[in-house]
Amino acid sequence: MFYEIIKVGKDEIGLVWDEAGKKIRVEYVYLPGDKEKMTSRIVRDFPAVHKTQRAISKDINQLIADLYKGQKRKFDLSLLNLSKLTDFSARVLKQAYKIPSGKVATYSGLAAKVRNPRAARAVGTVLANNPFPILIPCHRVVRADGRLGQFGGGSDMKKQLLEKEGIIIDPQGVVPLK
Repeated sequence: MFYEIIKVGKDEIGLVWDEAGKKIRVEYVYLPGDKEKMTSRIVRDFPAVHKTQRAISKDINQLIADLYKGQKRKFDLSLLNLSKLTDFSARVLKQAYKIPSGKVATYSGLAAKVRNPRAARAVGTVLANNPFPILIPCHRVVRADGRLGQFGGGSDMKKQLLEKEGIIIDPQGVVPLK
């Protein structure tokens, strides 16, 4: 198991990954933060990780950087190690993956799409524990009233990510829903 800190402008994103044969598997993405704290957290969360950074394929780290900058890019969902997730969590994350750049969905709308329309709070819990933020765009999910809701990187980061994708947020912090 390996890790890399990907520099994107002044921000740094943590990435834990592994290889199964010749296939790369992303294990976890850490939202931008202090590099030293992030590295300590990676080693604590993944004791099997090599203590020295190792770069993942340039295509993948560039993809993560581009997505963080708000660029419209797609990636192969099979690159993510979803095996540690419950069936419900995997369904929610796969559905969130389908939300296009520049668009938002609601927690309740996502719950309905995974055939559990009364599970909006459970969907929120899954997204709060999303091991692949940026790659699985949980920042594109908002409350039913259009307010942003919570985000692992904080509400300012959620707002910035949405604005980078061209989503308009009014002065009250509300995304107009259609």
